[in-house]
Amino acid sequence: MSEHASAQRSTKGQATPELQTSTTETAASGTLDARQLSTARIMQMQRTMGNRAVQHMVQRMGTVSPIVQRAGGLSSTASVQQGSAPVKTPAEERKESMDAERDAKVTPLVNTAFTDIRAKLEAALKTYLTSDSKAATIRQSVKDKVIAEIEASMGATGTAEQRADALKFAKDGAEGIMQAKLTSYAGELTVSQFAEEKKRDLTAEANKAYDLVTPSLNESAFTKQKSKAAKDAEKLLATRSKILIANALATSKTAIVTKFASTASGGAGGFDRIDVGTTGTAELTNRIGLENELVDKTVVKTEKDATGNDRNVYDMENIYRTTLHQPMKQAVLLKLGVGRGEFRRSKELNEFRDKLKTAAREKVNQQIEAEITRSQSPASAGGGTSGTSPSPALTAAMNSPMKAEYMKMATKAIAYKDSKQLVDEVMATEADAIIEALTPKNDTITALTNIGKSAAYEVARKSGSTREQIRAAGVKAATAQAEKLLKEKKDLAVLEARKVTKGTKAVGTTAATRPDPAKTQQVIADIQDNDKTKKMAKTVITKSVEAPDLNSGFAKIGKLIDISTPNPGDSSSLEFELKIPVASAAGGGHAYFLFGFGGEAEREAEDLTVNSQLTFGAGFTTFGFDANARFGLFLEGKGKDTDSVMNLLSYGLYREMATISSAAAGHFWGKGGRSGDSKLVEAEKWAMMVEEQHLVDESEINVGGLAKLAMEANVGVAEFSAEVAFKRLSKYNKEIIEKKGKDATGARMLTATERLANGKSAIGKGELNTTVEAGTEIEIGFGKDKVAFGLEGSITKTRNEAGEWILKELGLELSATIPSQFGEEGGDFTNYVSKIVTAAIGGGKNVSALLKKAFSSEVEADKGKRTAGTVLDAGSDALFTGNYFDDIGTSFAEKIQGDETVNDTMRSWLPGQDDSASSIETVNKIGLSNALKLGVAFKKEYEGWDQPGNWEISIEASQVKSLEVDAEIVKVAVEKAKRLGKLEFAKGKTTKYEGLGFAGGGQDRPAPTTTP
Repeated sequence: MSEHASAQRSTKGQATPELQTSTTETAASGTLDARQLSTARIMQMQRTMGNRAVQHMVQRMGTVSPIVQRAGGLSSTASVQQGSAPVKTPAEERKESMDAERDAKVTPLVNTAFTDIRAKLEAALKTYLTSDSKAATIRQSVKDKVIAEIEASMGATGTAEQRADALKFAKDGAEGIMQAKLTSYAGELTVSQFAEEKKRDLTAEANKAYDLVTPSLNESAFTKQKSKAAKDAEKLLATRSKILIANALATSKTAIVTKFASTASGGAGGFDRIDVGTTGTAELTNRIGLENELVDKTVVKTEKDATGNDRNVYDMENIYRTTLHQPMKQAVLLKLGVGRGEFRRSKELNEFRDKLKTAAREKVNQQIEAEITRSQSPASAGGGTSGTSPSPALTAAMNSPMKAEYMKMATKAIAYKDSKQLVDEVMATEADAIIEALTPKNDTITALTNIGKSAAYEVARKSGSTREQIRAAGVKAATAQAEKLLKEKKDLAVLEARKVTKGTKAVGTTAATRPDPAKTQQVIADIQDNDKTKKMAKTVITKSVEAPDLNSGFAKIGKLIDISTPNPGDSSSLEFELKIPVASAAGGGHAYFLFGFGGEAEREAEDLTVNSQLTFGAGFTTFGFDANARFGLFLEGKGKDTDSVMNLLSYGLYREMATISSAAAGHFWGKGGRSGDSKLVEAEKWAMMVEEQHLVDESEINVGGLAKLAMEANVGVAEFSAEVAFKRLSKYNKEIIEKKGKDATGARMLTATERLANGKSAIGKGELNTTVEAGTEIEIGFGKDKVAFGLEGSITKTRNEAGEWILKELGLELSATIPSQFGEEGGDFTNYVSKIVTAAIGGGKNVSALLKKAFSSEVEADKGKRTAGTVLDAGSDALFTGNYFDDIGTSFAEKIQGDETVNDTMRSWLPGQDDSASSIETVNKIGLSNALKLGVAFKKEYEGWDQPGNWEISIEASQVKSLEVDAEIVKVAVEKAKRLGKLEFAKGKTTKYEGLGFAGGGQDRPAPTTTP
């Protein structure tokens, strides 16, 4: 119900309090000015008080004509006095009051609503732009723009890699800049989409809450009306705000879509420019400043460059080599056949490599022939016209045809194997080319370096980073990239290698391919390169001279001989026996198997003689008695020096083996047939070289079978030993070789192939000699002194051309040895003669020999070792002459002791002895002694009994130092003898003498003159 209806009801009934108050106020106010009553005020009063009440009030004013008519309004005749304002009715006044209230309330409400709308719209737009998934493309577009602006801000400062590294980390700030820009844009869009003009709309909407209200003249009701109008205005504004926000948000989003939509030309919409400040430039400045602190600060290794100068290898290059290049090259080389055994390669690959190796061998063999032939020419010997000197390894072969022939053979044999190095080297070059094409070294190292720097910068830009941390980050990143490249490129590289060796397989519709013939010929041409093959030829020639072969073991023994037998008149021997018991007999005897090895060396001024024997046999031992029989191989060589003798010993073994099994001889002394000749021809060429180089002058070699019977007996008052040996030896010397090694005409030496025309060497067994040797020694005690007397004899026979056995040589030697043995009590005579005088004279000879070597101008290859041997021998002499070594020597001799028994049966055979049982004594089994040996020897040569030749008689004194260890099963004896003095009488020669290292005489006697 309206306020107007309520007022009407009040006038028809009783007066309301408001009306009473109003009437009273009007009546009491005799001074009411009619000018205060405007038309609107009167109409309002009519609605609230009624027409009659208002008319009555106006009439009472007395100053105006009745102006109120029924139905609330001025009569048509009513007028105000001239010069007076219209009188407002109470209703009008209420209306004005309500309008004033409206204006006072609506304006702040509108302002608040406007601000709230903008805030909410801006918040909604910010949320939409910065986090709504529907605006993700917009954010990415803005972020891309930010990144582009950051990149553009760097300009051309620094390198592209530095800018890329800086941009990588400057991008971290792009998100924040993008968010800030979109937030700013949300505010700008809010202002543009909801401008100040929107307040009029809000004001009109809020005014509705007041304009639709008829103000009550009742103050209480009017107050309520104002309060309610204010709340209604708020509600209207709230409702309108939601609508406006929704509309504005929709139109804003439309504007956003329009702004960020792609242009018709395809360009991206959005912001024309975004201010990124120093985000990029500051990062770039930091990156440039750290440029020299990121990678390659550590030297991994130092190597020689092509010019021989030191070159440092740093991390990035090392990663390229070890992580990428080497594994990829290994895979490629395996596909090319390098590093894979023949059985692991395919048939096609083996055929391909065989073709390459054959080409390499052919060319290298040609170079070997040319190099050795050139070394023999007079021109090259003196420097020649070729401009190069021959290899030092070829100097000895210049005037030695057999040496040159052997070197050709030996070198080709080595080249057979080593030539594949040329193949492997060319394959390695091919592998490098394949890898270089797929991963160029310089570019790849640069790329790894840039990746390493980028990763290292990520650490280096942080405060507190250490150099180790920076390096580790760079190395890790570069290694990961190298591993990635290896995974990507290795199969491609292997495929390229396959194209070279055997073509490709059919894949899908792609047909299989065969190797490119032109590529194969190019590879062969690379292998047969003149410079490469010539270098290889020179290398294998040197290698053939220095390479160890069957003689290397003899050469090592030769070094020991130079030390143990350093001076003329010196000799040394070694004997080793292994007795293996196999059966025992009643009474304490037992049988044994016997293995023995012995060697002896004797040096003279002109030559060195070395012999060795290897025997097997069996024996029997019982109380004080031992007897055995043995069979084996005997080998003896005489040459000018140790090297010659060792080669001759090997030569003798070859000749002996060749008569037994030519295949075995070819296997051990040949080169495996790798030189192009058969194994046996290779071995014979080696033998011919030895004949030419070492079987000269008085040099000779004897080799053959040996049979020996030996016995030892202790009869108490004496110790007795005897030995008989039978030797069937083949003798080789210069004369025999020249006789058997020529063709039928005798004018030309046979070649190796011609010698073996019948499957056996024409040299055969050389000259066959049979030698019988016998010897005995008896040691007798004279109080505390002992003397060993010895007798040795030998006879040698040979077959003449008629096949008859004829006498060749007779020999006889008598000796007496006075030993001084540590651990055993000796007489004064023994100590003085054997221990002091002999050692002093021996030391004097050593000093003399050292002085002669020091002032000698002769160049000796073994001079150093022989000097060392002389010094050692002189040192032992010095120890023997003094008493301070006695305790040490005695203590050493007593380390091993055992029982010694006497053969009483044999003792009873001696005059004045009975067969009573002798006591068992404990004796030293280590014998360390220094002895004086005196000897007389006779030797005579024959060409048959009726054709005696030269004879020789000698008297000499020697110092003999020996060490013998008898451990029952194993027995080892070492002896070193040094001649102290000698007189020699020979047919047709003057007396020869020697003492303390000085010698003279021995010249040929002048032929007697006859007078006519």
